[in-house]
Amino acid sequence: MAGHAGMSPGMGADAPVSTGASPETLPPGCQGASTAWPWPQPLAGAHCARLHFAVDALSAADLSPWQVALPERLASAATKRRAEYLAGRLCARQALGALTGIPETPQTDSERLPLWPAGCVGSITHSQGLAASVVAERSRLAGIGLDAEGELDPARALRLAPQILVESEREWLASLPPAQQAAFVTQVFSLKESLFKALYPLVRQRFYFPHARLVEWQPASGAVALELGKTLSPQWPAGRRITGQVARVDGYHLTLVTIPRQS
Repeated sequence: MAGHAGMSPGMGADAPVSTGASPETLPPGCQGASTAWPWPQPLAGAHCARLHFAVDALSAADLSPWQVALPERLASAATKRRAEYLAGRLCARQALGALTGIPETPQTDSERLPLWPAGCVGSITHSQGLAASVVAERSRLAGIGLDAEGELDPARALRLAPQILVESEREWLASLPPAQQAAFVTQVFSLKESLFKALYPLVRQRFYFPHARLVEWQPASGAVALELGKTLSPQWPAGRRITGQVARVDGYHLTLVTIPRQS
């Protein structure tokens, strides 16, 4: 997502973000922290943390008690960008603490991807005041992709659909009742973001919305599958299928794509 250093996925209760400060406290601007596994299917050994944040309060907060600091490149960034980075790192720190027993704050590599501790793999997301992270042992998973999105307005979803969806997905969209269409476009967008986050660290080759397509979508069970439309490496040819999960949490769509170790 492993030894179960914390709560088992799918069985955990809500809990505050554990930090270098008092475990009962949250940084200014943060609330609603949870370690509950949000997807229908538990993933052995994986840990998730999420929280809600207020941009202005968090971006101005001193997070040294939580051992989270802005990198120099973000010192003059927009308030929203600073808050998103801090909230994401707080979640990653909490999730890593549950996984390994040692809360750590991931730094960034030369491509601005999170640098996970040795033996760990993970993903971070933030969207409209929500941040989350999922981590697991690298011996179990080769890659993790996590994304959160607020549901697109129905008119905007239809306007963006040609940019996000390939032909088979557009046909699928047209077959759905109008009430489901915005959720479908939002989730396909989010799943392709999660797929990129899971695969790019492995292949180091960029790919875009037209290079993958949804081939399984079961909203009731949360099960999904994507198929590559472009060869990214000998191990990742066009036609390769990758499974994932979707969930609705606090009004957001959360998508998760994982790459098993044997891949």
